[in-house]
Amino acid sequence: MHLVKWFRKNMTKLMAIFVILIMIAFIMPTVLQQLSKPRNIGLENAMWLYGKDKKITVNDMRQATTELAVLRGLYVNRFLISQPDLKLMLLGQLLFPETVPAAALSDELKKMTVQDHYYISPSRIDDFFAQSHGRPELYWIGLKYEASQAGCAVSSAQAGEILNRLIPQMTNNQIDAATAVKRICSANGMTDEQGLTAFADVLSIVIYSRIVSDSENVTESQMENMFARAKVKVSAEFVPFKAEDFLNKASEPDDAQIMAQFEKYKNYLPGTISEDNPYGFGYKLMPRISLDYMIIKLEDVKKLVTKPTEEEVEDFYQHNLERFTEQEPVDVNDPNSKTAARQKSYAEVAEAIRDGLYARKVNSQGTKILNKAVEQAESKFESLDLEKMGVEGIKSKAGDYTAAAEASSKEFNVKIYTGRTALLSTEEIQSNKDFGTLMMAGQSRMPVRLTRLAFSVKQLGSEASKLSPFDPPMPKMYVSFGPLSDTTGNIMAMVRVVDAAGSAVPADIGFSYQRNLPEISEDAKAENKVFILKDNVIKDCKRLQGLKFAEDAAKNFLETVKKQSWDDALAKINGSSGKKGKAEPEKKTFAIQTWNEVGRVSQMDIEAIKMRIAGSTSTENVVNQAIIYGKLINAFYSKSEDMQAKNEKPPTIIEFEPTLSCYAVKSLSCSSVSIDEYQKVRQQLAFQQDYIDSQSMAIEHFMPENILKRLNLKPVKEPNKPGADSNDINAGENS
Repeated sequence: MHLVKWFRKNMTKLMAIFVILIMIAFIMPTVLQQLSKPRNIGLENAMWLYGKDKKITVNDMRQATTELAVLRGLYVNRFLISQPDLKLMLLGQLLFPETVPAAALSDELKKMTVQDHYYISPSRIDDFFAQSHGRPELYWIGLKYEASQAGCAVSSAQAGEILNRLIPQMTNNQIDAATAVKRICSANGMTDEQGLTAFADVLSIVIYSRIVSDSENVTESQMENMFARAKVKVSAEFVPFKAEDFLNKASEPDDAQIMAQFEKYKNYLPGTISEDNPYGFGYKLMPRISLDYMIIKLEDVKKLVTKPTEEEVEDFYQHNLERFTEQEPVDVNDPNSKTAARQKSYAEVAEAIRDGLYARKVNSQGTKILNKAVEQAESKFESLDLEKMGVEGIKSKAGDYTAAAEASSKEFNVKIYTGRTALLSTEEIQSNKDFGTLMMAGQSRMPVRLTRLAFSVKQLGSEASKLSPFDPPMPKMYVSFGPLSDTTGNIMAMVRVVDAAGSAVPADIGFSYQRNLPEISEDAKAENKVFILKDNVIKDCKRLQGLKFAEDAAKNFLETVKKQSWDDALAKINGSSGKKGKAEPEKKTFAIQTWNEVGRVSQMDIEAIKMRIAGSTSTENVVNQAIIYGKLINAFYSKSEDMQAKNEKPPTIIEFEPTLSCYAVKSLSCSSVSIDEYQKVRQQLAFQQDYIDSQSMAIEHFMPENILKRLNLKPVKEPNKPGADSNDINAGENS
């Protein structure tokens, strides 16, 4: 029977079936929801346990939800997050998590920690936001309990007085506190007194957080050291004599010297300064990854894209008028007068809109070209569960990047540069002209560098870089990520990590490899394409010899200074040992450098640097350079103190092993501080340091995992049901 005839004959039956299906589809979600609700749990039955004998019931959770809704209606969330105090900002995010603004808040917290020198690492801020997506009702109940146990209490009358000032401020005097409280509480089925009590609980939590974080443990010696470090400045004039400037005089080391150098420092990472390794030699291999890449030049893509028409530009302007306003003073002759919004005319912004739309078209086309290639390379991934597959399984299904790039290149008539690098360190990738500029946008205002993304693969274990909750997801081996764009808008790329290796001691001194970096930039061919470990060891042997020549040259230089002058001595040393640069023939190898009141670097400063860059890639080099710079300033400071004690004056020589250099010093002085100066600011220093310590401790106090541990919060177990993870705050919902 023909299909259409069959439909006509059975239309009545079919319509009945369709009606039944529609009814099932309509009621099924409700049925499923009812079935999924906890069984045998009354409103007063415990869902979670905390403290010694405390419980959280369904009613408690509902009450907490209502209280938080009232507080949000009273603008408490906006007030907390808008304050320049980490305690309030963290509490605001914890109780009123906002998915979209969270990335901006994370950026703001990181900015505050750097500018105000708090001892908080960006990775710890990332931990907070990663954990704070849980149930705010549980944190609310727990934090209220802690505050009450500590005896921190605020009356509803006091809370009302604060709201009387707060709400008009938050609403630009559009509504008074009494009206707001009555309206919000009524809408949520609460009395005004209950609403004021909820706000009083917020204030109690803030008070308790200040009690536990305001340690006030700043010692007298700590303040004296802080003051001296901040006030004592080093001023100097000197001529550096570096080992590198005398390598041409060093002889070639023999095999025994080379092997001795390698064996002595093979277990050190490059740049590590210690008593056993004062020069910072190191031949241990850094963590490395290998990348497949596909890169296109956006200049080539522009040939495929038409420029925006006048209609497109004007249409964009009309639909985005709010973007093109600016604040101008009402009285142009009075810079302090009030400002008013002015709508920019189409003529003023047309060119900028046209450029923006064109760049958007080019980027869109570039993304399309690269995505087409990736689709072909990953065509076998469509039916796979990559989360459950191992690396070898994904590798077996991953397509060839070169073949995929060629196919997409032919389709769009655009050249795609492709290849596979060797196992490379972050420094090698970052220093490449093309790779080093690539970034990928996430939710945060700051895009993420390729190196940070690529080195976050879990195969690097504890040596992997950490991503924030607002960065792009952690890449998987053999799975493409991107598109990445460079900072200048010249190239766009897709990449995938195909191999990873942690830090390791090389098997022997013959270790070498071709880097296989992309050659897209015009000057890319000038880069060092080959890594040869033995060459590095030989150079370090020569540098040690060069240091001896530098020491002799510095001594001879000062002898000339004493007999003639500094200018004559510089002319002589530049004539005999100076390098003649082709690019800058007038530039002198040896010249007087000046320090004007350079501040000393304390161990506290070093620790703060470590804290702020923790979790990032290639941080060892940053820390090592800070340590070396601090040690160099301290070497000048110590020399000045020693010369004053011996009643000596410059010129003198300062030898400094970490930079393999000698410094011929023309002048050297250190500013001094008096007890009277210290006493004047002693109290201010104590308050300042205590504030920094307090702000730094706030994140640990409000860290969700720490709250759960302090409360010993755990879900109630059902009979004959395996216990849930006590750290899973959502587990109780399934009890």
